[in-house]
Amino acid sequence: MKELLRFEYCPSEGKTYIVNVYSTHSAELLGTIHWRSGWRHYVISYENNIDMSLSCNIELNNFMQKLEDERLKNLGKNNGRN
Repeated sequence: MKELLRFEYCPSEGKTYIVNVYSTHSAELLGTIHWRSGWRHYVISYENNIDMSLSCNIELNNFMQKLEDERLKNLGKNNGRN
């Protein structure tokens, strides 16, 4: 399946990632994935007037799930768990 989105990691001082999401078709910035501490999850803040297809949302959700899984894995390592 052709990738519809490009994910670009941004410099971050904390333990979590900040990732800009771009369209591979137009190179337009679609939004930014970041950690929402009150929710204890990664979320995306969209730019204005962004439309997303089902395929784009699936790709985005899969990427965000990988971020969540990596975070949980790293938490386990930091707590001495495997």
